Amino acid sequence: MSENAANRTKRRPFVGLTTLLAVAALALALYALYAAHRDESGQAPTLDLSDGVTAAEATLILERANDATAFSGNLLSFLEVSMAAISLALVVGAWMLRSMILDQIEESRALSQRIEATLTDYETRFAALQATVEREVAVLSLQLLAEQQVRAHNNDTAIATLQRALTIDETDHATNYLLGYLYTQRKELDLAIEHLQRALDKEPDFTPAIAALGLALRRKGDGMSAPGQEAERQRLWEGAEARLKEALARDPRLTDAEGESYYGTLGGLYRRQNRLYAALDAYERAHQVTPHSSYPLINLASLHKRLGNDAEAEAYFREVVQRALWQLDDDPRDNWTRCDLAQAYLVLGQHELAFQHFARVLDQGAEPGMLETVRSGLAFLRDSPTPIPYLDDLIARIDAALARQSGDRDR
Repeated sequence: MSENAANRTKRRPFVGLTTLLAVAALALALYALYAAHRDESGQAPTLDLSDGVTAAEATLILERANDATAFSGNLLSFLEVSMAAISLALVVGAWMLRSMILDQIEESRALSQRIEATLTDYETRFAALQATVEREVAVLSLQLLAEQQVRAHNNDTAIATLQRALTIDETDHATNYLLGYLYTQRKELDLAIEHLQRALDKEPDFTPAIAALGLALRRKGDGMSAPGQEAERQRLWEGAEARLKEALARDPRLTDAEGESYYGTLGGLYRRQNRLYAALDAYERAHQVTPHSSYPLINLASLHKRLGNDAEAEAYFREVVQRALWQLDDDPRDNWTRCDLAQAYLVLGQHELAFQHFARVLDQGAEPGMLETVRSGLAFLRDSPTPIPYLDDLIARIDAALARQSGDRDR
């Protein structure tokens, strides 16, 4: 239907009403003329033409005609005013109805736009949430795979897996924490500190990363042994102690990625600072947290040996052998535990067994950081009041292994 046809359709009711009012006005006018010709008795006046018309009759007819004319004029005026009022009312009503309809249309459009905008916003947010969930699931899957590789002692594969996770989300705090810990084990300490700091930038209260940063700082300080590096070493050790204490205050039973108490890391710091009784206390706490681990026991044994408590030291070394053998039954590739066992055998006078277990550690691909840590523990025993046979021989074997690893890295 065209616009003109639609307008004609809308005007038809108004045209019909106007025609009806006009007919009604005409009917009233005719009735008024008819009423003007009636006498007071209700009968229309008649003229006796045979006898002629008197002056009184003519006057009466004229008066009636004038009355009818005046009545008709008044009626027509009334009808004109009424029609004008009705027309105005119709126009105003139509305008108001049109305005109401247009307002409803605008409100409907606005509501439709708001609903559409809301739906679009929900779709956008849902898509973003879905992408976030998919990204987090992918990162978590890679983290779990990396942890499996760590337990299997495939640290290189674990690092490569975590690097893939970083390409998905480079700010993920768990990924950066695990990478920092693994780089610490490999003695790539600057990389370790960088990743651990990233983890803490994302999650400042992430306790495992705080403790791991303390470990990385301590080991970096351990390497500052050249003349003129004393101040830097002390600064690093102070930072390490602060972070380790903070983490352990938050969670006294906190352990590292290999299940060892961070009290042991703090004890290692105190031992390097020659705070031997503070180190004893720290390793005792570590033993309480991990009573089945050989790690705190080997350090308690070494401290007592250094302090001249040979009876206590021998008891601890024998307990190390027992615990280590149990642990190695479960995991023969646990090089840390095997190193503890080799050291205990050496101090207990069984140097051949010590050399055999150390050779197996090398066969299983010991990390440089592990060898350096073990060497530090053996060098600590050099100053024991009671000499330990073959101690220097084992240290020499470790030095040779470190030299070979350094040469392989240079090539």
